[in-house]
Amino acid sequence: MPAPPTGPAATIVFVERASTLSQPATDEVKAFASKRGNGTISVVGYGDSTSSDPDAQSAALNLGLSRAQSIVDALKAAGVPGTAIRVSAEASGRGAALQLLQ
Repeated sequence: MPAPPTGPAATIVFVERASTLSQPATDEVKAFASKRGNGTISVVGYGDSTSSDPDAQSAALNLGLSRAQSIVDALKAAGVPGTAIRVSAEASGRGAALQLLQ
């Protein structure tokens, strides 16, 4: 099955090793939520991994999930229903990414 067409995207910056959204990041998530229309928002949290050690990868994946959850909470607070949000996480990478799926 082909991938659905995609729309606007945003990158959310977090303080290193933190999963709490700053006020500017929260404002950016809310602004992104206003672009949703009837689309679905994909949220990918990244865990800042710098090692291939399994324990480090696990910790980074947990951080990525925590970051994604912070964004989900902000999206829901902005009125986006949970059924319109897809969540995933990756150990490597920084911050988080939002993508509007049409």
